[in-house]
Amino acid sequence: MKIKTLPFLLLSLVLLLGACSPLTTVVSSSGEQPTPLESYDPAPAGYQPITVEQVVVEVGVGSPIPVFVHLSGNLPDPCSQVEFVQVLQDKSNFDIALFATPDVGGPATDGCIKDPLPFKMSIPLNVIGLPAGDYTVTVNGSRADFSLDTEPSAFSLPTVDSAFYKDDVQVDSVDVGIGQGSPLPVHAVVSLNLPDSCAQLGEIRIHRDGTTFFVRLVSYVIEGDNCQADSIPFRAEIPLNIENLPEGPYEVNVNGVTASFDPLAVPAESGEASLPVGWATYTSASQQCGYAIGYPPEMQVSEQTPYSQLFSFNLPESDAGARNFVYVSVITPEIQKAVKDGLYNHEVYNYDPAATEILLNMQVGESKSVHQSPSVESGFTFERKPDSQISGHAALTFENLQPWEFPNGTKEIRHYLSMDGCIYLIGGYIDTTQSNQPSAITEALFNQVVAVFKVTP
Repeated sequence: MKIKTLPFLLLSLVLLLGACSPLTTVVSSSGEQPTPLESYDPAPAGYQPITVEQVVVEVGVGSPIPVFVHLSGNLPDPCSQVEFVQVLQDKSNFDIALFATPDVGGPATDGCIKDPLPFKMSIPLNVIGLPAGDYTVTVNGSRADFSLDTEPSAFSLPTVDSAFYKDDVQVDSVDVGIGQGSPLPVHAVVSLNLPDSCAQLGEIRIHRDGTTFFVRLVSYVIEGDNCQADSIPFRAEIPLNIENLPEGPYEVNVNGVTASFDPLAVPAESGEASLPVGWATYTSASQQCGYAIGYPPEMQVSEQTPYSQLFSFNLPESDAGARNFVYVSVITPEIQKAVKDGLYNHEVYNYDPAATEILLNMQVGESKSVHQSPSVESGFTFERKPDSQISGHAALTFENLQPWEFPNGTKEIRHYLSMDGCIYLIGGYIDTTQSNQPSAITEALFNQVVAVFKVTP
């Protein structure tokens, strides 16, 4: 068991499918307003318990506080599916039950090789209103502990006997991520909203009919006087097992919102092989929060701080061209602890905890300044863009069209990627004027560099 605490992206919820392969390809679609699914209740006799080997709880920073349960384990065999998930709270313990069915519609169960199929999954917990204290998460018998450092609360902890009603979750959008390796990892990435502050993502039900995966998300809404009727945003990522299934394309339908995907359309090449010909690779020396990134050989790498690296073209003279560069800053658990203890001394390039908290709590399409002074707010105003896929995972993306102290025509793009307790800030100051000046970095080149960024073990 491990416990990790990080200033996490509010809606960033991480899922890895497959034993060790990163996700690299995404096909996305979003719908207007979800329509309710017809009730689907698989026969309980068909369920098999899933072996869960490790549980990790991550507690983030923000409002509301994001808490995620990351688990790894094994499906009974390659024909099984994570088909039913239930989350129940009993005072300070969250009990999560995962079940699998023996067949997802491919070959008969008797034809499956009885080898376990490894998977990883993450599940969000709603902790709004819970008092400070120690809590426990139990997933199919495996346990992890976490603590909440919150304000005093008169909220009564729910129990398994607390009255609640079920309601279909509102789904805003669905993405499908397809990875590399064998088994081929596929997951549905869902942006959703719980109906009020006392609601929990109580059930996840998965059923495949032909080439369509039907996913139903159900909230458990506790009835109480302290509950606030407000739309609470979350992010869920749900595994889809396509082993032993016929060729696609496929569709996933989550509470009426759909996305399509074709597993065979994904190239089975490694991230290193996808580097443009002649590019160099930088690999960080960090053992805990490592990464690798490709870049044109004409660029040079400079160590801005022990936690930050800059990638830029050489300038023959200081004023000879555009002041463009790409940067990667890693906000390690060590830095996160220093922030919490009040000891952070801005050792990470472009990482200001207060500004970051503002950004990570913005909604897509929202613009805000992260600077307190009105006289310079235009130079620190960011717009939240739709999430990007980096190293196979969702990253929050922001743009600043007039970064402070940079020439006109410069745009800053920032990506925040959170994985395994580390936050990777991948950004760049790019030229939007098509000036072709020496050292200019276009948005297309910046996107090429970001596309080959990989988190390393």
